[in-house]
Amino acid sequence: MKKITLAILLTAGMSSGAVLADDHTFSVGYAQSKVQDFKNIRGVNLQYRYEFDSPVSIVGSFTWMKGDESVSEYDEQDLISSQVDVDYYSLMAGPAYRVNDYVSFYALGGVAHTKASGSYRVDYDDGFTEGGSLDGKSTNFAWGAGIIVNPMTNLSITAGYEGTKANLDGNHSINGFNVGVGYRF
Repeated sequence: MKKITLAILLTAGMSSGAVLADDHTFSVGYAQSKVQDFKNIRGVNLQYRYEFDSPVSIVGSFTWMKGDESVSEYDEQDLISSQVDVDYYSLMAGPAYRVNDYVSFYALGGVAHTKASGSYRVDYDDGFTEGGSLDGKSTNFAWGAGIIVNPMTNLSITAGYEGTKANLDGNHSINGFNVGVGYRF
């Protein structure tokens, strides 16, 4: 009787670990976004996923991107020059739903912080010159959605969209994508 009880307890103990096993996925990838009235900004996206014993899981995402732009153009006879640097950070979280062993979809919500700094200069054709600087910050709601593919048990491939707006001397939309590769353990 003791051997049967011991065998049942041992079997239950070994199988409960498999039932309660949680999966973690860490992904690193490339991020690129288009800022309205500016050029593309580029950077990195980090994602972490925690899977329960359920088709629903939690995804966290951090994105950092940067870009700069210098423009010189003539407006009739006046030369207008400007230089702008943009830094972008976002932190989002949301649910993911596993459709099958290979494919999951996710939705994210959070905050994005955008900082722009720069300068401008106008050289008038009569020899007069004026200039100034730009320095602004904006924190707004950010959203995202994407797909996670697990072609193998320990490999994760992600592709997603990220969007927000920045209130820097007017509203500027920021829309972009990210692709990444991760390790599932």
